[in-house]
Amino acid sequence: ADSLSAMIKRECTSYSCYDGYLNPSDPTMITADDRKQLVDWCYGLVDHCKFSRETVASAMEMVDRFLSIPSNSTDAAQVCDEALRDPSQFQLLTIAALYSSIKVHEQVALSSELFSEICSRIYTAEEIEAMELTLLSGLSWRCHAPTAHQVGLSILSLLLPYVDIPEVTWGFLMDEIKYLTELAVQDYYFSTQRASTTALAAILNVISDSSTKERREVLGVYLDLGVITECFDFEGSEQITAARRRLHFLTRPDTGGDEIMDDERSLEESVMTLKVSNSSSHGKRYLEDLSHDHGHVVSPNSSLIDLSCDEQDSV
Repeated sequence: ADSLSAMIKRECTSYSCYDGYLNPSDPTMITADDRKQLVDWCYGLVDHCKFSRETVASAMEMVDRFLSIPSNSTDAAQVCDEALRDPSQFQLLTIAALYSSIKVHEQVALSSELFSEICSRIYTAEEIEAMELTLLSGLSWRCHAPTAHQVGLSILSLLLPYVDIPEVTWGFLMDEIKYLTELAVQDYYFSTQRASTTALAAILNVISDSSTKERREVLGVYLDLGVITECFDFEGSEQITAARRRLHFLTRPDTGGDEIMDDERSLEESVMTLKVSNSSSHGKRYLEDLSHDHGHVVSPNSSLIDLSCDEQDSV
């Protein structure tokens, strides 16, 4: 519980950047599609090196925040302005962020020289290092923002002791949430949303998109999730529903957002089939434990992946 509370506090203070930085009506600016292409490139690189895709999420969070917040120096202001209007500079900024994120989050770091080779020497090692320094300085060296996937795992870890569902269903739930939060990193819309909002939207969409059998098994998660949202400072239902619709559109672009409301009604009908006494006792027991015994609540620890990456290979 303390871990989730700390994440939410950090995303609302030191790591907030919800105003956005792109202007679709300005033809001289980079676009959301430019950003998506770079995220795809970053995913390709970390997949090749067997790194975690969370490293890309952290890198893009730094890029988005750097371009969103007021610059704290002349150098940062200049770089920010250039990156917003020059695709080459935006690309260099993203590469520098990924280079930095790998050093922070992975066990094996890639040298700036290797990054230069991966980029076909479009940028020198010195340019990548200089951009990294400007980026980190512009962010006041804050490079540990919680990601949507991390928040999602923290939420699920709080629910784990209070729901009884098969291990394979838990695995399905976690895999689907991982997929949706990775998809969200590609979409500029979610750079303007709190990580906790994206996490809740992903969890709710996975539950509502589950098959009848799986939905019955995860209804306990849905019920206790309502208790969770009352205990922590999440955004309101309007923002979460909007995020759910956007995620739904990314996975099913040929369908309308109204399906979210239909799924919500279907979930509510399913919940009504559960015994009220059981669901109430779960919520009551959870609230009592959360209020009086934080020490027994499981919280996920970020684990570093054991990997090897041939520095002579490139994407």
